Amino acid sequence: MLRTPGRREVWLRGAEKPSAYLAMQIQRIEIPTPLPVGPVNAYFLPGDPPTLIDTGPKTEETRAALEAGLGAAGFRVDEIRRIILTHGHTDHFGSAASIQEQSGAEVFGHDADRPKFNGERWLVGHLSKFFTEAGLPPAFLQSFLDTLRGYRELFDPLPRITALQDGDQVSMGNGRLRVLHCPGHSQGHVCLYHEDGALIAGDLILETISPNPVVEFTVEGKRIPTLPQYLQSLRRVLLLNCEVAYPGHGAPIANPSGRIRELIAHHDERKEQVRALLGPTAKTLHELTQEFYHELDHINTMLALSEIVGHLDLLIEEKRASVQRRGRTLLYKAK
Repeated sequence: MLRTPGRREVWLRGAEKPSAYLAMQIQRIEIPTPLPVGPVNAYFLPGDPPTLIDTGPKTEETRAALEAGLGAAGFRVDEIRRIILTHGHTDHFGSAASIQEQSGAEVFGHDADRPKFNGERWLVGHLSKFFTEAGLPPAFLQSFLDTLRGYRELFDPLPRITALQDGDQVSMGNGRLRVLHCPGHSQGHVCLYHEDGALIAGDLILETISPNPVVEFTVEGKRIPTLPQYLQSLRRVLLLNCEVAYPGHGAPIANPSGRIRELIAHHDERKEQVRALLGPTAKTLHELTQEFYHELDHINTMLALSEIVGHLDLLIEEKRASVQRRGRTLLYKAK
C-alpha cells in the first residue's frame, strides 16, 4: 500500500502501475440468494490483480454460481487476489471469508461496516431501545431477533479485513477505481468510480426499487439519520455525471443520473405523504408505519420503520414536524 499526499493507492506487491486511461472490463456474475431481495451481483475484474467485488451469501448455490461465472472468464476462485466489499449486508459479503481462506485474497471494506463484517452483536440493545421508542410491543424484539438468527448461517465473520477510506485509489491493470464513501443504505457503503464514467454502485442506486436507508446506531446507541445521509450520497454521485452504473442487484443502469433524480424525487414525494399523516395529535412511529403499510412481516416492518423515521428526520430538519418523549416512547406530530 502506497501513500501519496491527500490520497492512498491500494496495491498488491508485484502489480505494475496502471496506464493512464483504459476502458474498464467489468464482468457481472448474478448470484442467487435465499433472501427476499432475490439475486445479487458480484463483479469480477480480471486485471492485475484479479479482483472480485462483493461475493454473495454463504450458500452452496452461491458458490456454484460464482465458480461458473469465474470459469466463464477463464479463472478459478483460488486465483482471486483481492476482494472489495461495497457494504456489510449479508447478501453482499456472506461468502467472503470462505473465498479469502481458499484463495488468500486480501479483503477490503470500509471501517464503518466492520461491526457487520465481524458479526458483532452490540446492536441488539440499541434495537431494543429503538423498538420501544417506536411504540412496538416487547415481544417484537424477540421475534425479530429469531428471524435474524435464521440469516446467521448465510455469512462467516471476517476478522481479517483491510480498511478502505474515501478517496482511496484502487489500482487496476486498466486504470484506477476511486473509492467513494456513500453512507445511508449502510454506514460503510462504498462505491467505486472509474475515470471513464463507470460506477460500481453497490446498493446506492437500484433500477426497480428504492434502496432502504436501514436504521443504524453509534456504538453509544444514538440513532444515525440514515435517510439524510443517503440523499447526500446520491447528490454527491449525481455530480459525477456517470455514464453507466453497475448496481448490487439487477442489470447495468444506462442513465445513472436520471435514476438518481428519480430516487431523490421519490423521497421528496414520500416525505410529503408522511407529512400528511401527521396532525396535532401525536403518534408513535409504529402507528405512522401501520397507517402507511399493512400486514408486514418482521423484516419488512423493520425496513418500513427505517423508511418512515427517515422521512420524519427530514421533516424535523425542515421544522415541519416535532418529536417529544412520553415515558419511553417517542411521539411525532405536525409543527
